Amino acid sequence: MPDSPRPDHEPDADLLPAEPSYDCLIISDLHLGSDVCQAKLLEEFLEWAATHTRMLVINGDIFDDLNFKRLTKRHFACLKVIRRNSDRDDFRLIWVRGNHDGPADIVSHIVGVEILDEYVYRNGQVELLILHGDQFDTIITNYRLLTAIGCGLFYYIQKWMPHRASRWIRRVSKRFQRNSQLIEHRAADYARGRGIRHVTCGHTHMPMSSEIDGVHYYNSGTWTEHPPCPFIAVRGGEIRLEWWPLPQEQAPLAEEAAATTGSAAFDS
Repeated sequence: MPDSPRPDHEPDADLLPAEPSYDCLIISDLHLGSDVCQAKLLEEFLEWAATHTRMLVINGDIFDDLNFKRLTKRHFACLKVIRRNSDRDDFRLIWVRGNHDGPADIVSHIVGVEILDEYVYRNGQVELLILHGDQFDTIITNYRLLTAIGCGLFYYIQKWMPHRASRWIRRVSKRFQRNSQLIEHRAADYARGRGIRHVTCGHTHMPMSSEIDGVHYYNSGTWTEHPPCPFIAVRGGEIRLEWWPLPQEQAPLAEEAAATTGSAAFDS
C-alpha cells in the first residue's frame, strides 16, 4: 500500500534542521495590502522562519489598513503561512499590535493568534522588550486628523505613482517628523524604567541598532523597501539586526525562482 501523502502543513522531516538555528526572530511593518509590500520575499522568509526558529514575533503593522480588498494572492499566501504555523507545539507565534492593524478581535480572528500590546522575550540569557513604538509617536497621538489625511494622500501616491516615489516620500516624512530618534530615546527610557536592557520597536521603518545609557535599542525596519529586508534575530545571549535573504539562502532561492520560471514557460 503506498504511503499516504503528507498534509501540506507538515514540512518534510528530511528538510528540517536538527535544531532551530534561532531562539527568536522579530519582523515588523509588513504592510500587507500596500503596493510596495515585498510579499514574495516575505512569504519565503515566513516559510524559512517556521523551521529555523523557536519563536516568531510580528511586531506590528502586518496590514497597511483593514481594507482587505487591497490584499493580493501573494499577500493572502503570507497570511496562510502565518495561520498554518500558529498552533504548533514546537513553534510559538506572537503578534504585537501596531497602529495600522485595527481592532485586536478582528485581526486575531483572521490570523488565529493572540495579539498583545507588548511582549517581553526571555530565554535565560537575554531579556528583550518588544513593542511597536507608535505609543511614543507624538505626531500620531497629537495630530490624528493630520495623520489620517497624510495616510490617505500616501495611499493615492502608492496607487498612481512609481514605487520609488512612494518609498521616498515615506522616508522623508519619517525623518521630517524626527520619529526615529524620538522613538529610539523614549523606548530606551521606557525599557530602563522597567529594568530591561534590550528593547526593539518597528514603526519608523528605519532599521538600526544603538545603545543609549546602557540600554540596547533595535529597530526591525520595514518590508516595504527594496530588498534585502531587515529582521531582528536572537540566538543565545546575542541580539542582531540581520537581512533577508541571508547570504546562504540566496542561491537556493535563485534556483527555485529559475525553476518556477522555466516551468511556467514550458507550460505556456
